[in-house]
Amino acid sequence: MIRPAEIARRVTRLDQLLRGLSREVLLWQRGNDPLLYAERQAYLEAIQDALAAIEAARVVLAKVRQRLDGTTRGPSATDPTQTGP
Repeated sequence: MIRPAEIARRVTRLDQLLRGLSREVLLWQRGNDPLLYAERQAYLEAIQDALAAIEAARVVLAKVRQRLDGTTRGPSATDPTQTGP
């Protein structure tokens, strides 16, 4: 069974992975590599897709962690995107 503390650790690991992949993008964007332009672009696109997916997973787990910690609040009274009675 996955416990709340393990969820927090997973959020941290996903955050570390995001930072590592972001550095990877920066390194490859410089173009100091043996790849052809099209190869580099395909590689960067795949890494950026992975970044988006990992960020989505991290956000889900962060929300779960907040819910389990009891720190999630309802819509803000000042949030104009929320409609209320």
